[in-house]
Amino acid sequence: MRLNTVLIFLAAPCLALSLTSCATSPERQAKLDEIDRTIPGCTSSADCGPKWAAARAWVIENSDFGIRGESEDRIMATSNIISTSGLGAVVNRVPVANGYQIVVDLECFASYGCPDILDSTIDFNRTVNAAR
Repeated sequence: MRLNTVLIFLAAPCLALSLTSCATSPERQAKLDEIDRTIPGCTSSADCGPKWAAARAWVIENSDFGIRGESEDRIMATSNIISTSGLGAVVNRVPVANGYQIVVDLECFASYGCPDILDSTIDFNRTVNAAR
C-alpha cells in the first residue's frame, strides 16, 4: 500500500470516533433546549424580588454547600476546599434588554456522582419561574 492509503485507512476510524463523540442524544438535546427556553426572567422589583428569593431558597435546599457569598446579583454556594464533594451552585442576575435573567450554574464536585445537572437546572428554572 502506498503511504497515503495507509494514512487514510488509519485516520478514518479516528475521524468517525471524534464525530460520534460530539453527537448529543435526543434526550440530552431536549433537556438543553428546555433549559434555554425556560431561563427565568424578571422586569421589575415586584417581579424580581420573589424570583430572587425563590432562587436563594432553591440553592439552600439543593446545594450541598452553604451560601458563602451573596449580593443582590449573585448567590454562590460552592466549596473552596478541593476534597469536599457535592453539588455546588452559582446564581447570577444578568441584565438583558427588558430586565434580567436569573441564570444558575451547577457543578458537581463529587467523585461518586451528583444528581443529573441538566435535570437540576430544569428544576431550578421551573421553581424560580413559578415564584410570584
